[in-house]
Amino acid sequence: MNHLTHFLLLGLAGAAGTLLRAGCTTLATRLFGVGFPWGTLAMNVLGSLLFGLIVGLARTRGTIGVSAETILLVGLLGGFTTFSSYAFQSVELLEGGRPLTAVAYVIGTNIAALAAVWAGLRIAGGQ
Repeated sequence: MNHLTHFLLLGLAGAAGTLLRAGCTTLATRLFGVGFPWGTLAMNVLGSLLFGLIVGLARTRGTIGVSAETILLVGLLGGFTTFSSYAFQSVELLEGGRPLTAVAYVIGTNIAALAAVWAGLRIAGGQ
């Protein structure tokens, strides 16, 4: 794959990830309301699971090439996961006088995301 094609696919994957993120946020808000950032939590955990799956498949089975891995991890998941939103929402909960909710969100997101990466690697047969 030439460099131009690679960068175009990277950009398209990033755009697709962004659209998926917007759809997931809308869905989570409709399902669970606005009292807790469920959409961001779900996207970060799902993105972590997918990250583990992609890396696991690339490393153990060789089914994903380096270019495709970069496009999926940097493009698609870079557009889909929302760490900056997560950080902002954590501060927003703190400043909104909800310190226990903020702590639960930070701890819950990190534990769930780490577990999701681990699960993705295991599902893919890696490590």
